[in-house]
Amino acid sequence: MPKRTILSILALVCAVALSACAPKPITPQARPMGKIAVAAFSAPKYNWELLAGYLPEEGKGVKQEILAKLDDDLSQALRAHGVKSYITPAATRQCQEIVVFERAGKSRESAWAYWLNVGRCLPADFILVPQVLSWKELEGGGNPASVVMDLYLLDVQGQRVVARYHFDETQKALTDNLLDMGKFVRRGGEWVNAEVLAKEGIEAGLREMGL
Repeated sequence: MPKRTILSILALVCAVALSACAPKPITPQARPMGKIAVAAFSAPKYNWELLAGYLPEEGKGVKQEILAKLDDDLSQALRAHGVKSYITPAATRQCQEIVVFERAGKSRESAWAYWLNVGRCLPADFILVPQVLSWKELEGGGNPASVVMDLYLLDVQGQRVVARYHFDETQKALTDNLLDMGKFVRRGGEWVNAEVLAKEGIEAGLREMGL
C-alpha cells in the first residue's frame, strides 16, 4: 500500500478519534508587558547550573553547532509569533560575560542569582533562558531521537519565575503508543531527528508563555 494512502487512512482515523490524536491543549497566556531579553541556548553540564530540576546525566554537553542552530530556530519562532522587539542573545551574552567577570574570585553563585544579575545588567524586565538538558540524535537500529530541554521566563524586577516549560520527548513507534497517532501523522509518518523534536518544544513553550 502506498505511503500516501497509509497516511490518509491514519489521518482519517485520527480525525475520528480526536480525543486521542489532538495535541495537548495549551492555555493561552497574555504576552508579558515590558522589555524582554533572550539568552542563547546553553547546555548545562552540572546540576548547579540549572534553574530547577536535575540533569539526566551530569558531565555531558551538547555541540556548539547544535546550540547555534537552536538559537536560529528560537529566533525564527519568535518572529513568526510577532515578537520582533527584544534584546538579542548577542547583547545578552555580553552581560553574561560582565557578570562572570565581576564574580571572578568570589564564591559560586546560584543559577537563579546569576540570571537575575544578567537581566539587571541589560537592563530587562524579563529574560527568556533556554537550556538543553539532554540531546540524542536519531540512529539506526531502533534508537530514536530524544530531547530534554527547559524554557524559563524570569521576571527580573519581581525576582520570580513567570513560567517554566519542560519538554521531554522521545519519539515512539505508533505501535508502542496509539495515543501518539496525532504526532505520527503530523511528522509525516517518519522517524524524525532531534532538531525536529526541539522545534516542537520551542513552539509549544513559546505559546504557553505568551511569546
